[in-house]
Amino acid sequence: MLTLPALLLHNGLPNLPQSLIEPHRNRAGVWRIKFSYEAGEPLSMDVVQAATMASDLRELGEVELADEVTTAVTTAKRYATM
Repeated sequence: MLTLPALLLHNGLPNLPQSLIEPHRNRAGVWRIKFSYEAGEPLSMDVVQAATMASDLRELGEVELADEVTTAVTTAKRYATM
């Protein structure tokens, strides 16, 4: 069984509380999901990777975190079509 710290590590994220999860457009104009932390630099990931991680989070019972990631993914996809 996968644990939350292992899932975060697998996706390149530290096991720290996120202060903000939001869509973010990089310099190339591609929408990504940015994870900001109080203690550290923000990190971002591809929208597809974030959506997959949200699904995995739900399987772990981390519904609130999964909902935050899903909201950011949905918004990023909407912004990408504008």
